Amino acid sequence: MKPEYANSFGLRKVSDKEGEILEVTLDIAYKYMENTMTVTAKGGLENVATPAAEPVASIVMTRQSAISLRNLLIQTLGTE
Repeated sequence: MKPEYANSFGLRKVSDKEGEILEVTLDIAYKYMENTMTVTAKGGLENVATPAAEPVASIVMTRQSAISLRNLLIQTLGTE
């Protein structure tokens, strides 16, 4: 069963040859287990669960945009 929310986040970055970050991509997806029924060699049924993922969005940000997002999250959630 697919969830109705994103539960997986990933970051990718692009840097120049000096190592300066040019852009950051925030990948958002949801991962879930997909269940299917298969017939076994003995004629029985077996429930097979396989992991699945579906992308929700990818947000490309400049370095400054990523810093602004970080600051907004800290301002909203506080620090730990």
